[in-house]
Amino acid sequence: MKAPDTYFEWKEILDKFSKGEDDVIHLMNEGTITLDAGTAGRFMILFEESYKKRKQLWMDKFKNGSQFHNIRSSSDFSVLISQAKNSLKNLILYTDLKPFNSDLKKVLKDDLKSFIEEVKKSLKANAMRDRTNQMNSLLIAFDNLDVEKVSAPLPNPQQENFIPNKKKIIF
Repeated sequence: MKAPDTYFEWKEILDKFSKGEDDVIHLMNEGTITLDAGTAGRFMILFEESYKKRKQLWMDKFKNGSQFHNIRSSSDFSVLISQAKNSLKNLILYTDLKPFNSDLKKVLKDDLKSFIEEVKKSLKANAMRDRTNQMNSLLIAFDNLDVEKVSAPLPNPQQENFIPNKKKIIF
């Protein structure tokens, strides 16, 4: 599969991304967007719909994970938060794709920040109701679910095996 250039290619790859396929994010980052009077509005709707679907998919996975796992300790909760962060990384990468203009990036990133803050508030309120010694340590874990603190560098296939000032051992 190649990086998207046309509206059709973007639609195809965004459909895959919105259904949870994470391996297309690097292709989207290499893509190009040519806006004209006929496609500018359609592109923005397409990007927003894909973002909303992926965000809903993340929320569904997070809800199912919290309902499926029986959270009895702070370590159980930390695992749940870690899984949420890992699945959130590609959504964060989406909000900062190179082909997106700065206005679109800002709108998407601001929406994602407010969305995560709402999730954190809800989880914090639930943890406060169940205040025990173990739950006190859970409140610290909420800070780890933050858009600014999630690092998600894009994979660069050319530099994956590069180690500076080291000899490369080939088996």
